[in-house]
Amino acid sequence: MVAVTNLLKLPLLRSVYRAFAVGLVLYFCADILFVAAHFNLMSDPEAPTEYANSIALGVGALICLMIGQQHRLWSAARVFWTLAAFAVALFAANEMFDLPVRIDRAWSEDGYLDLFILAVTPIGLYLACSIEAAPRLPSLAMATGFVFQCLSDLLDLIDDGFDRYWDRRVTDMINDLSQLIFIETYLFGLVCLLLILLARRFLPDAHDSSRIRQP
Repeated sequence: MVAVTNLLKLPLLRSVYRAFAVGLVLYFCADILFVAAHFNLMSDPEAPTEYANSIALGVGALICLMIGQQHRLWSAARVFWTLAAFAVALFAANEMFDLPVRIDRAWSEDGYLDLFILAVTPIGLYLACSIEAAPRLPSLAMATGFVFQCLSDLLDLIDDGFDRYWDRRVTDMINDLSQLIFIETYLFGLVCLLLILLARRFLPDAHDSSRIRQP
């Protein structure tokens, strides 16, 4: 584990995942600015923040697919990551095209689906980190993403009580932005994990040297 963690200390990998982290922050800020400039659109069923979330989920599906490509065809790891990519892509399509036609953003008809997704998410995260022997940084990012996901679902559960204090569009905006926070956290963890796998594959010397340096 120490040897794998040391791979994240390589200058090239460190600059890449830091740049990606900055990009995620800028993307989140751009989403906020767009909402502020087009706040009237938040009353539409397909709000602009929904598209921002679906784009982020689409990137997550692509990264999952790329991680799967690092394994042998028909191996358990490749099948897992392919299924994960398909599931995330399905969630992205749901965000953008509103597949089940949600009547209420609170936990009404699709509340059981939200609960099911929340229940199986830690299982998927554990399998992903175990299959890839994920080091501390991506594992911590995945765990943090799940915490944010729980907070987002909790906010979605109690958001009806906020309508008495402000416009419903404010509540919808907060819900969508809270979703983007945990999606981006997962994206950061997936990119760190992908960089580790690429380093193992294309930089074996760096991996071997990190083994020598470990105590």
